[in-house]
Amino acid sequence: MANLTEIIGGQPYAAAVTNAPVDTSNKLLDFWKGTQAEYDGADSAPLKRTGGALSGAPTGATSLVFTGLNSAAGMGWNIGDTVYVSNSSGYTTRTIAEITAVPSATELTVSIAAYTSAATTGYQIDKYYPETLFLITA
Repeated sequence: MANLTEIIGGQPYAAAVTNAPVDTSNKLLDFWKGTQAEYDGADSAPLKRTGGALSGAPTGATSLVFTGLNSAAGMGWNIGDTVYVSNSSGYTTRTIAEITAVPSATELTVSIAAYTSAATTGYQIDKYYPETLFLITA
């Protein structure tokens, strides 16, 4: 078995903190390895952002504007990227969305399929790269 810190079959490996997420547009599979704290935002390119708020409870909304996110939208939060939206107030099912705007460091706008929730606060946005295998270490 190959060491994941080396290039495997021509595919790059990205480590949390020391490297920003890799550009996956021209690759078949990438590897990301880091701790849960690194995934949660210990570096300049967090893969999870929490504390999101909406101006009102969405009812069948197809566009959501999240404000008050806890970490800056550093590298890896780009228009067109896939994210998953969930809420800590009873709406924990993760729903796929696409980033349509990054108006400020703590704000994201996403396009989502007819989303309904009674919650206006407590949103979490997870960033995933479909072509990346995420390895969370202790």
